[in-house]
Amino acid sequence: MLTQYEAIIQAFEHLRKPTTIREMEEYISQKHGDAWKDIGTVLEDMVSTAHGGNHSSKVPNEYRVLKRISRGQYALLKND
Repeated sequence: MLTQYEAIIQAFEHLRKPTTIREMEEYISQKHGDAWKDIGTVLEDMVSTAHGGNHSSKVPNEYRVLKRISRGQYALLKND
């Protein structure tokens, strides 16, 4: 079973564009049902510290692969 972090990364890889929290919630819900909540907080915690991410995030470094484009919009770093 995928972790929430892996599901989010797969969603970015499929969508191949910057994505809002709402778009991500809809995508995750369609693909995985109601398995996970609070997608916005997880997206924020997945922002790399090199791109302004929170230093207190408990997300493992291998999943800190996002950057914040604007308030509530994120992109996968490797899709740049």
